[in-house]
Amino acid sequence: MSRLVALSLIALLPACVTSRAEDKLSFDEAFGPPSSVEELAEAPAPGPVRVRQKKRAETAPGKDLPTARTSPELQAALTTFVNHARAYRRQMQRGSPMPPEQEANWEDVSEALDSFLERPAEKTSSLDIVRARVTLEAELEEDAKLYGDIPETLAQSVMQRVSLLSSRMSEVRRLMVKTVREVPRFSWPIFPVSVTSHFGERSHPILGEMRDHLGIDLAARRGQAVLAAAPGVVLNAGWNGGYGYQVEIQHAARVTTRYSHLSRLMVEPGEILERGDVVGLAGDTGMATGVHLHFELWKDGRAEDPMEELGRGDEGSVEIGSVSVQETPAPTKQQGRRPVGRRP
Repeated sequence: MSRLVALSLIALLPACVTSRAEDKLSFDEAFGPPSSVEELAEAPAPGPVRVRQKKRAETAPGKDLPTARTSPELQAALTTFVNHARAYRRQMQRGSPMPPEQEANWEDVSEALDSFLERPAEKTSSLDIVRARVTLEAELEEDAKLYGDIPETLAQSVMQRVSLLSSRMSEVRRLMVKTVREVPRFSWPIFPVSVTSHFGERSHPILGEMRDHLGIDLAARRGQAVLAAAPGVVLNAGWNGGYGYQVEIQHAARVTTRYSHLSRLMVEPGEILERGDVVGLAGDTGMATGVHLHFELWKDGRAEDPMEELGRGDEGSVEIGSVSVQETPAPTKQQGRRPVGRRP
């Protein structure tokens, strides 16, 4: 199958449409540093990523089915697959046909996935499903970029398994509805807390027109650590147009959080996180008027006001454990501006 057709198939995979080139990162469960396949055309360099040991758990972090367990066999198969795929790509020139070794590599991981999908839905970890899906989508895309020809049967086989993983996730979610009634408890992603722009319609600080603000802005110092608000798995970590460097985390109960305008990424797609893990460093990448964190919370595909989950005290105070920090009025240009007289 031609490279053009392969890329057309990949276009059917879920993806974020951005105005700039994205920093594509494949899933990496190995302990070595990530390797970027394509340099950003317009994005500023994020600098070297601090490599930290990936977390491994017997049960999924956050809320999952009580009977669900992560699969060490699947994790090992994905790690081996990614390591071999990257090694083969390093040996080939752009436009070369896919080597037989990589075709066999795809066959091996497909067999591992088939074995994984044989387990009952009630024993399937949703994080395993996400890790497997992220791996298939990312690695197929990287192969399509490099190789001049991908066997049609191989591409169709991969797409079929992506579909099966999506179906399994739907099964798991239906079962979770019976046992999961509340969303995870969320913590503030940055501290101290100073909210400079709220959720809802506002005048865009750069474009000057009324637009929906799908999250909240929190004042931050350049390079300040940005923390995961709840346990989960990293769905995306890279460049996302006006959002700059962004991390998206999948939590339990069909909730995702997004952390935008980062100056540096500290996590990779597929990585398991606990509440409070560092996901990146605050910055002003993308369309921003200054250093700050833009934080979004999505439920069932709809943006929600993060303040409703993070918690609001009386008289406009923001409560963080035993500490209460008064919110301050937003400046004229809200996004990324520190309120006068306040130091975050």
